[in-house]
This record gives sequence, C-alpha cells and structure tokens, in this order.
Amino acid sequence: MSDPDRVSLAFIWDTASPHFSRRTFMRTMAFASAAGFVAACGSSSKIGTGSSGSTTRPTFSSKPEAKLLNFYNWTDYIDDKTIPNFQKQTGIKVVYDNYSSNDELFAKLTAGSTGYDIIVPTDATLVKMKHANLIQPLDLSLIPNVKNLDPRFRNAAYDPGNQYAIPWQWGTTGIGFDKKKVGGAVTDWDAFQLPNVKGKSSFLDEARDAFAMALFALKRDPNSTNDTDLDDAEKYLTDLKKKIKSITSDYQDPLKSGELLLSQAYSGDVFTIQADKPNIEYVIPTSGAFSWVDSMAIPKGAGHPKNAEAFMNYILEPKVGAALTNFVNYGSPNKAAQPFISKDILTNPLIYPPADVLAKLPFQKDIGEDEIKYSDRWTKVKTA
Repeated sequence: MSDPDRVSLAFIWDTASPHFSRRTFMRTMAFASAAGFVAACGSSSKIGTGSSGSTTRPTFSSKPEAKLLNFYNWTDYIDDKTIPNFQKQTGIKVVYDNYSSNDELFAKLTAGSTGYDIIVPTDATLVKMKHANLIQPLDLSLIPNVKNLDPRFRNAAYDPGNQYAIPWQWGTTGIGFDKKKVGGAVTDWDAFQLPNVKGKSSFLDEARDAFAMALFALKRDPNSTNDTDLDDAEKYLTDLKKKIKSITSDYQDPLKSGELLLSQAYSGDVFTIQADKPNIEYVIPTSGAFSWVDSMAIPKGAGHPKNAEAFMNYILEPKVGAALTNFVNYGSPNKAAQPFISKDILTNPLIYPPADVLAKLPFQKDIGEDEIKYSDRWTKVKTA
C-alpha cells in the first residue's frame, strides 16, 4: 500500500458520512481544520511508570479530560455500531483512524507523539512497545469489566495481569483463497506454487508474519533467530516475490473482487469476505501458523487515558463484545459475551480451534534485539 492510500487524517465517526464503509479505509478531510488538536494532545504530560520493567506503583492523573477519544485501529476491525453507541452512552466524541500493520503502528509511535489515546497492537508488538516505553499502565479500577475476560487472557505471558492492555480479538494467520479458481487443493503454504495463482497472490506486509510463513514452510522454528534459518527464509520470500502480485496487508477487497486468488491472511478477514462471497475459504496451514491476540493499549502521554479506559470497559460489556465478534468474525476474549455470540462462529473450528489444534499454533515470541535480524532481511526482500 502506497503512502497516499493510507489513512493519514482521522475522521470523526459518523455512519451517515459518504466516507463510512465496512470494507474500505475511512477517509475525510473534515478533521484537517482541527489539526492543531493532535499537537495539543501530544503535548500532555506523561502518566505512569518509567520503563516496563519498573516495580514502582503507577500513579494516575485526576485531571478532568475533554470529551474526546482518539482511536487508532486496524482497518475493517470494528462493528458499525460500536462507536456510535459508545458516543451516545458517554457523550465522548471518537476520532477514528486506521493502520494496516504492526510495523506501521510501531513506526508511527516511535517517530514521536501521535495524539492517539487507544491503539490495538498484536501481542508481540505490545511487548516491544513495553520495552520501548511507548505505552503506559492501565488503571484497572476504571475497567471493572475486566472480570469478564476468559481466564487465559487474564494472565497471558505477553501482559501478566492486564497491566498494560485489554484484549480486543484473537485469531490465526493462514491462507484465504478462492476455492473455485485456485486450481488445486489448498492445505499448506505450498499453495503459493499453484500455477493458477501466479501473479494473483499476496503475502502480508508484516516482517514477522511473512518470515513465519517461510519458516513454517521450511520446517523451521517460526520464531528462529538462527542466521542460517533466516537466510533461508529470506531466499524463500525473495523467490516467492517473483511469483506473487503484491506484498500487502490490504488484501481484502482484491481477494473479494478476484484480483487476488490466494493471500496470506488473518482469519476473521476471510470469514467477513466469505459472508459476501461464499467461494472464498480459509485454511490453517498444516505445517503451522501463528495465533495471536490484538489488545487495546494506551500510548505513553495520551491526552485522554480515562476516556480510553471507559471505552475498554465498554468493549468488555457482554453484548458489546459479542456484537464486535459477530461483525468481524474473530475469536472473542470476552467469556461473558459467549451467550450472545453467533453459534456459527462459536462452533467454527477455524475461528475457535479445538484445544489440541490451538496448542500447535504458537504466538510470536519476543526476540528482543534480534528483531533487527528480521528487519534487515525484510528490507532486502522488499527491495529485491
């Protein structure tokens, strides 16, 4: 995706706007006149502890906040009614903006103050952000609905005790494909080699996800930091790049339209496409795939942390959480929401894999300074 295609200016959530769409980026210039607002948000004082490793008890500001919330989320990853209903209940105006990858999100935050109050990083990126001191602790006294989380999300290794984040949705990274046109069985990553998909496939514009695909295909550890493994994965991706149409995380509309026949994809995206185009299917590759959790977090120095925590608490309401899952077709971390989630979703083993399958779907590991091994090779792949 080129820079002009990214959402560079936020829009104030308005479902009557001609820019509002479930399946596309949301764009408007209406917020441009309020550009000074972002700078003002970015200048607020920092709250909480210093580094993520600090044992100092965090303190929280009692300063009143404006009725405003700046939300930075993945594209096509929210129910149409989530924000309008929150605004109606609280009187808090939500300014919503989108990104397409964890790499894009991380780069935005490391570049300097953004003015955002809520972001939604994936588990491994959340850990990186804690190490980089880019996010601040939560005041869980303002999020009593945290009790509604499934126990496995209450003390996860990436964020013990939900100190920094509240889970949003979870899923897997596999393959979305058009079963009528790919010209063969799709069970593993070698489906990219099918003749019919040459020039009509894509893999994600996300270094760790793309390298994981290569490492799984090569029967290596998907979290490997071994130079030989990574060199082999780089070659795999460089060779594959010659056969695909694009490296992109914006594969949804092209897959739906037939421009793409096969894509490395996030599970819920494919099921959402499938609702409109039944011949699109999703598979968890037999050689392996990542599972992941996206969580809401507050950037360090956010201008409206209490409003962010109010939104987190709202998302954890059972019916609100269920409506989100029913719309985006990912797994819900909200156990209290399950009675209100569609049975078709709860019983779909590709959305809620059985325990024995889920146990074989690893998370991305925090690899610390070895991350540079991936980023350097990723640059070579993209520029090859």
